[in-house]
Amino acid sequence: DCQWAMFLRNHDELTLDKLTDEERQEIFDAFGPRKDMQIFGRGLRRRLPTMLGGDLRRVKMAYSLLFSLPGTPVIFYGEEIGMGENLDEEGRMAVRIPMQWSPDGGFSQAEETVREIPEGSFAPDRVNVADQKRDTDSLLRWFQLLIERYRECPELAWGEYTVLDTGENAVFAHRCDADGATVVVVHNLCDTAKDVVLHLDGLANCDLTDLLVDGTLEVSDDGTVRVALDPHGCRWFRASPPDLPPEDASVMSQ
Repeated sequence: DCQWAMFLRNHDELTLDKLTDEERQEIFDAFGPRKDMQIFGRGLRRRLPTMLGGDLRRVKMAYSLLFSLPGTPVIFYGEEIGMGENLDEEGRMAVRIPMQWSPDGGFSQAEETVREIPEGSFAPDRVNVADQKRDTDSLLRWFQLLIERYRECPELAWGEYTVLDTGENAVFAHRCDADGATVVVVHNLCDTAKDVVLHLDGLANCDLTDLLVDGTLEVSDDGTVRVALDPHGCRWFRASPPDLPPEDASVMSQ
């Protein structure tokens, strides 16, 4: 068995050469409107958090999509804490900045570093590993949770994917089924709260245990369930029969 390696941002320019001129310009306008944010006329030399305006909700949602969709998630260093780029560096080096371990950088004790540490809202005193380890709402903690849940849900890696009708253009939902076990994932791609009804064939009267926060939803006897989503919110659920404790549901997929 094999899978595609999937990433949101690689370590070089974000190449857009396969797009039409109109599509490429649309991406430039949204994520890199200035010339110094672009490279070679076909790519972006920015990291994801800055492209998303530093909006932690959008960043978390994007990585939730990465971990819940087909393929093997690949993370480039610094993504787990939301590092930005340094546009003062030449070319591709803008995204290859030193890892930010502590408020003063912590990458090296040398008097002079090979590459400059970025300043501003994505500088080490704002974005670093040490601080995020202590912050339960940090992006680093979010990554730890996603990785843990991904390892606990083999359905996501090897299951059969089915896109679900949500009735909302801004809400994307899918289910993954493998060996009698099911994981349901829902993402709200817009900045307003949404409430959707999902039709889950074969899961009537099952419990849906929320894997990202505490809580459980019950699927009705007609196989429908209502899911509330915060702006740019995401929810992962594991389905289990009502007579099976939620903590035992993962055994079904082993």
